[in-house]
Amino acid sequence: MLEFTGENEMEQSKEELWAYFTDTDVLASCAPGCKEMTLQSPHEIEAVMAVGVGSVKPEFDVDVVVTAAEHPERLEMTAVGHAPRNEFETTAEMVLEDNGDGTTVVWSATADVSGTIASFGGRALKSVTNRLVGKFFADMQAKADEGVEAVSELEAAPDDEPAVEDESAASESDD
Repeated sequence: MLEFTGENEMEQSKEELWAYFTDTDVLASCAPGCKEMTLQSPHEIEAVMAVGVGSVKPEFDVDVVVTAAEHPERLEMTAVGHAPRNEFETTAEMVLEDNGDGTTVVWSATADVSGTIASFGGRALKSVTNRLVGKFFADMQAKADEGVEAVSELEAAPDDEPAVEDESAASESDD
């Protein structure tokens, strides 16, 4: 299990930023490697993302479920991604805190990665992740600075709805 944490300072208030972090069009334009992102319901997103680690750049079909959305302070999602010979499962949380001059975004994620990209090891994956997260927040800050229109679309999944189910595990249990 890989663990990632970090903080990013942003100039806008958390109330202003909430719409940017919960608008799938803005998220798609800021997420490095995102080829498409579709809102399936207020708590489900499908995406296609290509992530490069070393010379390997698998294209993942990603299913995301919003597990917590506490306006305008906390957002949590789980995601499962499948690509040929690669898979990942992650839970990510973001907390928005007032810092007097704007907002501090405190984020954390845990991930299980398997397949070819896992062979690069945790150190390489952390380096790539930190680079991608840095680019994500820089692009998000630019969108907020430009005043790009953003509409909050995400809500937490109902408690009785299961989180993203790993399809490969489900198919194995059917055997």
